[in-house]
Amino acid sequence: MSRKSSLKEPETRGHAYFPLSPQPSVLITVCVVMLGLAIGMSLHAQENGSVPQKLNPYTGNPQAIAEGLDLYKQLNCYGCHGMRGGGGMGPNLTDETWQIGDGSDTNLLAQIRDGKGKMPAYKDVITDDQTWKIISYVRSLYKGSPDTVKW
Repeated sequence: MSRKSSLKEPETRGHAYFPLSPQPSVLITVCVVMLGLAIGMSLHAQENGSVPQKLNPYTGNPQAIAEGLDLYKQLNCYGCHGMRGGGGMGPNLTDETWQIGDGSDTNLLAQIRDGKGKMPAYKDVITDDQTWKIISYVRSLYKGSPDTVKW
């Protein structure tokens, strides 16, 4: 005597059969978890330098470099870093050695805006646009190896 199941076998018509459909709440939970993992991995990659950071829109722009030089003078940056960025009371800005941070555009923007160590904050004095121009001037002074450029 064979028992017949009361369940009818579904017709698959060439498609995979999934007897249990996930509930919408399960799908939402899975999506939120996946999004959280993706954001976490992106932040971790940025911290480790494997994701390109925001780059200065004025790098190599002669007019921006000239404006950056004017701002460098007006803000008395040369008082600590020297007129040509060679250092003095403040660190050298022309080589590949950075006392604070990694020397990336994003890092320099944050240091100028927020200050760091003995460097005062300038976020209430100049705009981000002006800060990028100062960074373009500083980049024009670079004398290190082209292989270590991060901008």
